[in-house]
Amino acid sequence: MAKQHDKQFKLDAIQYYQDHKDLGVRGCAENLGIGYSTLTKWLKDFRESGDIPVRGSGNY
Repeated sequence: MAKQHDKQFKLDAIQYYQDHKDLGVRGCAENLGIGYSTLTKWLKDFRESGDIPVRGSGNY
């Protein structure tokens, strides 16, 4: 099962990327211990809506 991160971690990861753009998305993701595609999705979601959606407690 995939690890779920809370909203604050996601926002912190986005801020980390914004503060360290010289590392690129891949470098930031590696430093944070998350996948490149995961960070890319969070950045895209944040750019599009200005917020990060979080999963509810329902079944998916």
